[in-house]
Amino acid sequence: MKRLLKRPLRVTVILILAAVAILYVVSEWLKQREIRAAEADLALLAAPPAPPPSVKNGIDALWLLEYRTASDDERADLMRRFGHIIPGDLDAYRQHSELVAKRLPPSDDILTFNGTAAEYLAEIRANPPKYRAEAAKHAELFANVDNLADYDTFAPRDWPNNKEDLGSIRLPHLSIAIRSHTVAALDWAQGRENEAWRRVCRNIKTGRSLLHSRPGLIYPMIGNAIILRNTGLAAQMLYEKPEWANHLPAECGGMFEVLAEREQSLCLVMQDEFHLATNLSLKLEGKGWQMMQVQEGRELLALGEEQSDAAADFALLALPRFDAVHSLVIAAPHYAAFCKPAATAVLRADRKVQWSQPTAKTFARKWACLSNSVGCRYVDQAMPLFDTYVHRLQDTAMQQRAFNAALALYRLPAGQRRAALDKVLAEHSSPSRKLSWNEQERMIYFDAYSQNKVPDPIPVNLNAEK
Repeated sequence: MKRLLKRPLRVTVILILAAVAILYVVSEWLKQREIRAAEADLALLAAPPAPPPSVKNGIDALWLLEYRTASDDERADLMRRFGHIIPGDLDAYRQHSELVAKRLPPSDDILTFNGTAAEYLAEIRANPPKYRAEAAKHAELFANVDNLADYDTFAPRDWPNNKEDLGSIRLPHLSIAIRSHTVAALDWAQGRENEAWRRVCRNIKTGRSLLHSRPGLIYPMIGNAIILRNTGLAAQMLYEKPEWANHLPAECGGMFEVLAEREQSLCLVMQDEFHLATNLSLKLEGKGWQMMQVQEGRELLALGEEQSDAAADFALLALPRFDAVHSLVIAAPHYAAFCKPAATAVLRADRKVQWSQPTAKTFARKWACLSNSVGCRYVDQAMPLFDTYVHRLQDTAMQQRAFNAALALYRLPAGQRRAALDKVLAEHSSPSRKLSWNEQERMIYFDAYSQNKVPDPIPVNLNAEK
């Protein structure tokens, strides 16, 4: 009797083990098929090498904004010796008297302005001595910021590498660079008009250089913010004194041109972001169990279950496994979309970018995820939607179109501007978005793609004399 009972039990166990084996064998085969199918996307996402020495690279100057330095050679030497503790490790920094002696006074918040250019110019004019004293106190710091315009890019010389990842990458203090327009506003408010224009245009030059700096998303987003703020200030300066439209300083040559498709493109950013993600994934290879023990990991997996994430259908049956290569293959299409010819066509037409939308998981993908249960879930839940960052660049390009429309109007005699208004706005509109005039507010408007970082409209005084 016992033998008869044991035989069905053994058969059942064998069948279960066979079924599990088949599940995982097929899962592994499907996973390898997905890896082979992703070769084209992975090739698009290969990070290019560092800029050649012939390109004027200001990465050392960017890291050393808060230090008193005299030359590129000195900055390169300081970064070779102390780059590992600048700017973050304060305890280590204090142990080096050379660094302490070169450190400039920390910037206060007095020269941090919010609101439109008209609003913060009014703040400055309400108390000139206060802002003049603050600018004098930090003159060396803002001179360092101005000098960033002398460089063409900002990129680590050892990037790409296999060390830095999404969790360990270090960044310079970029908040100082983003406030570059404040000194230009102070110059303008105090009558140093040519100097104000020179600063504004050099700031925009820095912003445009940051658009293709590396690695990752932070540099072009800071660059975009610099362009946005300084273009807004330039528009207000023209509104107050339109005569400058016809004799802008040499530094402004090409600075107000609309961002080209390559400047709006995030392809280089995606290549670097993917390389950072690759470095992190390879460090996590085979650590599914450990990732499950991290509180953030458990919360992320729980979030996926609450949202009925499609990849979770099989993950409940699976061991907590993390396959780095397969995880990257799943993520690759989200990044590679920004590097394909279709992306350039969308930017050229100024259509609203919509590339990072999550797609429904196929049955084959769910089955493949049996062999990468943790990796599939992490990719599904943690993948950023990069579209919104392209929207910011697209809106900056539209702000530049509006600024150039204002510039064209100011270059006409005052009596001809209103008659030419519709024609000028049409000429400077994009293929997908039109510039419009608000008579009551005396502003040029456009529909923004970004939901959060909307550029200010461009003021125009149609009746002002040259």
